[in-house]
Amino acid sequence: MTPLGCDEATELTTVPAPVPAGRPAAAAESSRLRDDLVPFFRLIEARQTGPARVRLRKRLDRDQTDGQACFLFALSYHRERRYGLARPYFERALAHEPSFAPAWYFSGWASYYLGDIEAARVAFERHLLLTPDAGDSHFGLGLIALDEDRLDDAADRFETALEIHGDTPGRDKDRSKAHARLADVFVRRGHFEDAKAELETATTLFPDHYEAYYKLYRVHMRLEETEAADAALAKFHAARERVRPGTRFPE
Repeated sequence: MTPLGCDEATELTTVPAPVPAGRPAAAAESSRLRDDLVPFFRLIEARQTGPARVRLRKRLDRDQTDGQACFLFALSYHRERRYGLARPYFERALAHEPSFAPAWYFSGWASYYLGDIEAARVAFERHLLLTPDAGDSHFGLGLIALDEDRLDDAADRFETALEIHGDTPGRDKDRSKAHARLADVFVRRGHFEDAKAELETATTLFPDHYEAYYKLYRVHMRLEETEAADAALAKFHAARERVRPGTRFPE
C-alpha cells in the first residue's frame, strides 16, 4: 500500500491576484479576487481559518449573494480538509458568480475527495473552459481517468499538465506530482523502467515527495534492484520525517 500524504491539489496558489473593488462590468466576469476580500484570503493562507470565517460570516450576513465571499468561506474549510463543509459554500459561490474560475477548481477537488467523481469531472472541465492553461485541472482529470483505468487518457492529461507547467518558477512540486502519476500509468502497463525514470525525475524535482520515493522503492523491487530499493526506502523515511515528523507507516 502506497502511503498517502499531502493533497494532490495545489492548495491556494490557484487563487489569482486581486483587482480593485470598483471593477468595470467586463472585469466582473474575470477570475480575479476582489481587492476588498484579499485580507480574508490572507488569513486563510496563514491558516487562520477560524478568524477568517468569523469575519466572512459578518460579510455574508450583510450580503448572501456575494459569490466571492462564499468562495472564501468554503476555502477556509477546504484549507482544513473539511470538504463536506466546504462544498455547499463552493456551490453557493458558483450559483452567484459562475464565472469565478477558482471556485470551479476547488469545488472539483472537494468533490473528488468526497468521492463524487462526476461532480469533480464537471468542475475541472468548467475550470478549463474559463482558464484553458490550468495545468492543475488537467492533472485532476488525469487522476479521474486513472481511477477509471483509462490509462491513455490519464497519460495525456498528466503530459498536458507538464507541458503547461513548463519551466515556470515555483511549479517543481506540481511537475513532480505529474511525473509520479505518469509512473502509476507505466506501472499498470507493466513498463517498470519507464516508471522508474518518471519517479527519478519526480524525486529530483521535489526531494520532499516521500510518496514518490516509496513508489520508486516498489518499482526497484519489481526490477529486483535490491540495493537501489534499499536506498529509495531510506530516502522515503528521511523525506517523510522532514515533512511529517513522527509519522509511522502506514499512515
